[in-house]
Amino acid sequence: MGIASETGAQQPQFYKKVVALNNEGHGNWKVKSDIDYSYAVDTNAVLITAVEFLLVAREYPIVFIESGDSILPIAILGLKSGQNLFITPDNNWDAKYIPAYVRRYPFILSGDESSSGDTIYTVCLDEAYQGFGREDGRPLFLESGKQSAYLENVVAFLKDYQSQGLATERFCRTIKKLDILEPMQANFEPEKGDELTVAGFMVVSRDKLKSKKPLELAELVKSDEMELIYHHLSSLSNFSNLTGKYSENIEH
Repeated sequence: MGIASETGAQQPQFYKKVVALNNEGHGNWKVKSDIDYSYAVDTNAVLITAVEFLLVAREYPIVFIESGDSILPIAILGLKSGQNLFITPDNNWDAKYIPAYVRRYPFILSGDESSSGDTIYTVCLDEAYQGFGREDGRPLFLESGKQSAYLENVVAFLKDYQSQGLATERFCRTIKKLDILEPMQANFEPEKGDELTVAGFMVVSRDKLKSKKPLELAELVKSDEMELIYHHLSSLSNFSNLTGKYSENIEH
């Protein structure tokens, strides 16, 4: 199985019908309180940000993929295409930490460049999300037309996620420039089911890292990026956890 990037698709991962949020079209819309993660059941990997590495590394393997000229960090969720081993039969998420990319759905920020060269962001939502309704749930807007407290929290989360994305891009540019990544292929023999191969991703090479000049290593430490590398490397042991989950999934 290969790990594929969602970057460049017509719609971002999970999203089917992204439109700009507005009071006129969504003034009476509500979001159901019950959380249903069925929208993520068919994905075996999801993008993560650098600030998440510590928490993600405790439960998921963190690897890197190429997308054009960029490097992207992802958390692996399954050992086969279209398989998320963290979704339970009742569509809950079976982990202590849920990646922010998953939690922000069905909302998202869309960026457009202004005439001055600045990026202007618009709050959008996926109108195809099954959790939207007009009867029960948390309202997006108040009767006055102002954003509800719930929506204000959503927007704050989206802005924070966007800023963390920029920091992640800087980190990925650094490790690409240092040329410390190498392709990796992982082979597994679960207790149940056939042998599996996961490929199409990269990891930090310990040998390449050790070969860097002292000043380069010092800069990684100073910028806290060395800590991110350590989290990434330690997270690779979670492949064994995925193998166990895979065998349990076969049994059920």
